[in-house]
Amino acid sequence: MRKLFIQLFAIFFFILPISAQEISPLILTVKSYPLTNEESEYIKKVNPYGFVFVEKDFKKNIDLNSLKSDLNKLLGHKVYFFVDQEGGQVNRLKYLFPAKKFNSAKYYGNIAEEHGLETASEAVFKNAKEMAQLLSMISVDVNLAPNAELRPPDYNGFFKTRLYSEDPQTVAKLSEAFAQGTRAGGLEPCFKHFPGTALSELDPHKGIPVIKGVNIKKLTGREFIPFAQVKEYKYVMMGHALYPQIDAKNLSTFSPKIYKLLRNKLEFNGLIITDALNMQATGNIPIGEKMALALSAGADLAMPFFPDDMPFSKRLEEIKKIPSEIIVKFNKKLDSLK
Repeated sequence: MRKLFIQLFAIFFFILPISAQEISPLILTVKSYPLTNEESEYIKKVNPYGFVFVEKDFKKNIDLNSLKSDLNKLLGHKVYFFVDQEGGQVNRLKYLFPAKKFNSAKYYGNIAEEHGLETASEAVFKNAKEMAQLLSMISVDVNLAPNAELRPPDYNGFFKTRLYSEDPQTVAKLSEAFAQGTRAGGLEPCFKHFPGTALSELDPHKGIPVIKGVNIKKLTGREFIPFAQVKEYKYVMMGHALYPQIDAKNLSTFSPKIYKLLRNKLEFNGLIITDALNMQATGNIPIGEKMALALSAGADLAMPFFPDDMPFSKRLEEIKKIPSEIIVKFNKKLDSLK
């Protein structure tokens, strides 16, 4: 009888994907605020690590401070808020502080060319610090920036003005200045999009960027240079791209080989976040399978971006596709990071 009890306990413990004690390796969106009872129950069952807020949330002027307080009480642990605030064309703060001007990465790259790298670096630091201070005022914890990718020559891709420069050393210096400024302003930065997607001009929202003719040697010799300092930080975002000479079968998001490069070559021990898994680059498989694939490959946190019209019950079904051992492993990692 005792043996049977132990077996049943083990089955219960390891099969249940989420328990009250476990934090799920997810960064979710919020459908509405104030939270409905239905959404509150869903969030409590999932128990996510954090939430990401996009442009439409800022247009709706969601009270993030009150939401943060409510979520911390609901879940009983610190909840992390994430925002994409690069400046330039990715500027969430314009809705809250319309008089403030936050320039693009390319703007600072031009300063580096015209007035020198130190001048540009100081300007980037000041800009990032001010953005972080304003984001901190609305309970944000992590800015999903800097974009540490290199701009290819004669670039005309979807990133437009979001890339600093073609020169690896310039991008490294300005990305580091952005990261330091972000920390000085009270937030954690998140370097993105590893190992680089800009070599293909295709927008991952619309298809799979294929990076041809690039092997590990070429990556380490150029693209890795701006990411060299990531071991000093907590977060890195994995981009969606296919590197046929490194892993011909798997998109970087689902490639154990690409995650190992970040861990082993760049000695990054922090948390790796997927880019949004609703992008076309990730394919047409169910979102739960995407989460499971990414987390099994080496990601620590997945950003599913469920459709707004997807019922919460259906979202839970997809989340349950995450292997239980992944959730256990994630919680052990959080304990080690503390």
